[in-house]
Amino acid sequence: MHAFTRLTAAGLLAAGLTAGAAGPALAAPPDPAGSGSAFGLAATGGPLGSVPPVPAVSSDAGPARKSLLKEDRLKAVRASALNVSAAPANARSNVADLAVPTAKLKADAVTATCRDARGGAHLTQATVAGRRLDASPPPNTTIPVDVEGVGRTSLVLNKQQRLPNGRLAVTAMQLNLPGGKGALRVASATCGRVPAQRPVEAPAPKPVKHHDLPVTG
Repeated sequence: MHAFTRLTAAGLLAAGLTAGAAGPALAAPPDPAGSGSAFGLAATGGPLGSVPPVPAVSSDAGPARKSLLKEDRLKAVRASALNVSAAPANARSNVADLAVPTAKLKADAVTATCRDARGGAHLTQATVAGRRLDASPPPNTTIPVDVEGVGRTSLVLNKQQRLPNGRLAVTAMQLNLPGGKGALRVASATCGRVPAQRPVEAPAPKPVKHHDLPVTG
């Protein structure tokens, strides 16, 4: 009985190999314009409902912060005390009292951090189907879970994605829907400055002969 009360990192990673092959990878989380950005909760599609990233902040300069006392637009998800902050080189998101009854998923707190293009996740008293989750899961730890009305799907802990512009996106929890049809994302932080665009140099003019006199054009 004790062996099932805590999922070790090795066991989670082994499960991840099975669950990861079950469906296509989802796109990266929303990427605001600021070099540092964070949001507390976002959901797209399926029986869990849909909600844009809330609360959400982004920053290219000084620190930015937002808080939300409670998110109750998703009937299948409960969360309170959502706090996010961001600056160009770092971001943090914390969500308290998370509960997804249909997935038997709950946590006292879910936190994602990103600093200088490195990130991680921390889970406080988090369980799925009564099994304790690792407080500091390795990146992209994947666990198969059963969701009422949906079936077998996967829960990704400490999901880390390198964006095309070089920034790192860390999502502490991502509950996928089968077939890549949507996901619930909890506590996401993105950081790393966007590389400056180099000016495009105009090509050197080529000489063109006209009436036996070289001109440029």
